[in-house]
Amino acid sequence: MRTLLSLVFLVAILWASCTVKLGAFTLSEHVDRIGETPQAKELLDGTRGRISPMLEDMKQRIFGEYVEAPTRATKEPPAERRRPPRPSQAAVRSATPVEAPPRREVEAQPGRGPSASAEDARLPGGRRAAIRRDGA
Repeated sequence: MRTLLSLVFLVAILWASCTVKLGAFTLSEHVDRIGETPQAKELLDGTRGRISPMLEDMKQRIFGEYVEAPTRATKEPPAERRRPPRPSQAAVRSATPVEAPPRREVEAQPGRGPSASAEDARLPGGRRAAIRRDGA
């Protein structure tokens, strides 16, 4: 509802600035005539002169080094950007599967309940071995 009210207000202001006369001209005509004066053009050029270097610096920081777009299409990418060919699906399927290392069985510890293996899995290797030896 708030957005709708804001849009209606904005449309009303734009309509009024283009149709309601303020003396000999409407508000938008006044703004256009002021923008055509030499002082306004000088102000705009001075503002562009101050802002352009800052915008260029921001663009360099965001996008990094200046990279020129290619001017013509090439059939193959340059040698330094070529990727090695991907293996075909047949080559991937025919490769021998790598066997997973055998799983070690964790001894059940009295008094620790079913969460003993989950707790042991979270502990670093040295502490896990020390806990197994101590039994606590």
